[in-house]
Amino acid sequence: MQTLSQFIGPRPLGGTWSKVEWGNNDFLGVAARAYKPHSIVCRQDDDDDTIFIVKSGWTLLCRGLPDGERQIIDTPLWGDIVGFRSADGPRFASLVSITDVTVYPIPRKALVESISSEGNFGSKIAHSLARMNAILAEHLVNVGRRNAMSRIAHFLLELEERLSKVGLSAHGRYDCPLTQNELADILGMTPVHVNRTLRELRRADLVSFKTGRVEILNRKNLVKLAGFEKEYLG
Repeated sequence: MQTLSQFIGPRPLGGTWSKVEWGNNDFLGVAARAYKPHSIVCRQDDDDDTIFIVKSGWTLLCRGLPDGERQIIDTPLWGDIVGFRSADGPRFASLVSITDVTVYPIPRKALVESISSEGNFGSKIAHSLARMNAILAEHLVNVGRRNAMSRIAHFLLELEERLSKVGLSAHGRYDCPLTQNELADILGMTPVHVNRTLRELRRADLVSFKTGRVEILNRKNLVKLAGFEKEYLG
């Protein structure tokens, strides 16, 4: 069984766990659980206290609305922590797989006790949660204030940076299984507007997104358009 310190390995403070560090299938005595694409890992309004750490695959953190619409809050990836709460109560969002996914379902009590017993790991968890809050803040700015081109540009740059930390993006290229409907629910746009904006970005030779593959064509100009500063992902 891995301890928290062994699990985190030599990764930088606050970074995501690298793909190499995920060889074992056991964490805190809990085996990784596998989900097929489009499965519900946990459901909004459930009141269990399980915390999920993404081991592999792509997920969506979704907030359902009374009218049946949804807002995708984040796309938790390798090493991201989902569902860490300070008090009991219903979940505020659902976690859904969009590819084959494996997660560690950790009881909150077990994780908190391990944090307390392993010295500086608590500060590492705090840093990871602060990073998550920074991501959510940028997503709020995307939906509330950035125009269509800059919000898509910002989100695709963010994904590239997050994926590069786990060796899944190189030279401005990465696989991305998100559909245009999912991008619309992340960015607060309609699928038609997403499609039109992606075409505009491609015509401007800034970024290409087609058939599940993203390629950044002109990083300097794309970063300028998005106002992207990657420090919040540190």
